[in-house]
Amino acid sequence: MRCLTDSWRAGQRAENLLVLLPPAKASLEDMLAQGMVAAVRARGLPLDIVLADVGYQQVLAGTVAQSLHQAVLQPALGQGYRNIWLAGISLGAFNALHYAAVYAEHLSGIFLLAPYPGTADILQEIRQAGGPQAWADAAPGLQDERRWWHWLAQQEEATRCPVWLSLADDDRFAAGQQLLASLLPAAQVHRMAGDHSWPVWQQQWRYWLEHGPLAQYVPGQKDET
Repeated sequence: MRCLTDSWRAGQRAENLLVLLPPAKASLEDMLAQGMVAAVRARGLPLDIVLADVGYQQVLAGTVAQSLHQAVLQPALGQGYRNIWLAGISLGAFNALHYAAVYAEHLSGIFLLAPYPGTADILQEIRQAGGPQAWADAAPGLQDERRWWHWLAQQEEATRCPVWLSLADDDRFAAGQQLLASLLPAAQVHRMAGDHSWPVWQQQWRYWLEHGPLAQYVPGQKDET
């Protein structure tokens, strides 16, 4: 798996790591060009950052969680990071959920930015069951994204992995995203105007960096979620 790393300070590991997964058809260089790393640095957040190229190949093979763990998270755990945060845009958010459903115990939290919520047939299956909670209670087969939908609906309070979600009103995946939002605390869901595009994603990213849990790492600031 191809990765790019941006260290908080040259030659010195930070205590906290942010792993960022790209949207479909976007390269790691696109993520840099769109200012995703620069926005973190502009806010003085003491984080090391890894951009990881997880995409359709791993999704189709059903190896998203295992590939990401072996290539990025397992080595990071061995390096002794205190907190590991996972964030993704669109398909990247979909993939972040795949990882969390298997390895949530290794994460301090995940951020779903304009998530791709899955295929239409599975979303229809969830709606017909009466919503994500009722669907999960029926314990359907846990293949493909069904696994993370079930995990998200059935998380236990004692072992909960916090999830933050950012939605745009005119996002083409808004209907499925609303199903996701129904499973999360209202304080961890942010809504804004816009569609499914980079300019909106940049606004959503900046808002989360300033008002989400990472703000606690900046001296003089606190978690505002």
